[in-house]
Amino acid sequence: MNKDRLVDDKMMVLILYPLFILSFVLIQGSGYWLILLKRMSTPRFMVGYAGKIYKIFKIIDAVLLCAWIPIILLNYSNIIVTAFSIFIWLFCVIEWINYYLVRLSYSLNPMVLIEHMINKTLKKSRIAREIEK
Repeated sequence: MNKDRLVDDKMMVLILYPLFILSFVLIQGSGYWLILLKRMSTPRFMVGYAGKIYKIFKIIDAVLLCAWIPIILLNYSNIIVTAFSIFIWLFCVIEWINYYLVRLSYSLNPMVLIEHMINKTLKKSRIAREIEK
């Protein structure tokens, strides 16, 4: 590490890559909620297109999430930066699952989610249902 700088290039990659993915996924979710908001006044808004667009986003996101694994292996810097990078990446994975596979938000009580997981009664997310149309 260069002594003139607080962080080196490897640290920047470890932090910025998962932050980019997280931002990309969260923007997709915001876009979907914007579509749903627009559908309140125009019920057929993007009905034929939203599922196709989000199916592509789902694949792109999965590739980006998988690409993080070699990035972290090749850019290991220190334990704190690596742990922070893993935390951000796990948050991305959870958001991706919440958007594209199953709904993970049921109640403020986390036991409700755990009960759904144990009973295998998790519901498909709205985007997952939209993709299937």
